Amino acid sequence: MKSVYHFLLATALMLLSAPSSEAQIFDKIKNKIEDEAEKAVDKQLNKNSKDERKTDSSNSNRIQIEDNGAFIAGDSLVYATNFDRMANGSMPDQWKSTGSGSIVKISRFPGKWLNMSERTSYKLKQNIAYPDRFTVEFDLIIAADKVNDLSSLFFGFTKDNSLSRWISNSNIWHAGLEYMNSKDFVVSSKVRDLYRTGGFDLGVYANQKMHVAIAVDGDRVKIYLDDTKIADTDLFRGQKFRHFFISSPLRSDSGASVLFGNFRIDTFKEDF
Repeated sequence: MKSVYHFLLATALMLLSAPSSEAQIFDKIKNKIEDEAEKAVDKQLNKNSKDERKTDSSNSNRIQIEDNGAFIAGDSLVYATNFDRMANGSMPDQWKSTGSGSIVKISRFPGKWLNMSERTSYKLKQNIAYPDRFTVEFDLIIAADKVNDLSSLFFGFTKDNSLSRWISNSNIWHAGLEYMNSKDFVVSSKVRDLYRTGGFDLGVYANQKMHVAIAVDGDRVKIYLDDTKIADTDLFRGQKFRHFFISSPLRSDSGASVLFGNFRIDTFKEDF
């Protein structure tokens, strides 16, 4: 802006010393310069006004939302399954099933995994004394050309540790990953007469690992697929006898398989 004013001042001095005919020309030039200077000033004022509005917007009183709903794993181990120490081709001796399964190594992901047989349910042989607050974590890998080569996979809790048939739902609660639709899940609690469905992109998990996490606080259960929470509600309704299960899909086409591993149960030191 100073340069504009200096230029106008210099022009005025020239006008004072110029002949009358030239003065008329300089008058026109002066008027033109004044118009341009006025436009420049208006432009700068408008810019400053916009900058102030931006600053006001960034410092506005709009409510900021902070979501602290991320999964927090327990810090004290209750139980864990380590398939790495087991022989390839064997059924894990810590688990029982309605069919069979075999320990395998796979490309791309380290460690050993349980290759779940079609239409087979699995439970721990050991009865776990679950505290009021605990977490359950495990990983799933779908080895397939596409996930909809499989039907639904189920996991959840039953009232007893018996295992005589394939479990597609439970007498406490279960969650179902509906791979045949590539995008749906179900969370259901018999003790609460609750049945909810939702959407989740399962299609991207062909030959990828999904981390499943369950956080339990009394009767309340939070279920996470990777970092996405799909349930946060009362699922136990006072049921104290709890036994985890997982069931492979009823159908698998084109050689598709479900691999299960890294299972662990944790609680919290502060509860002791």
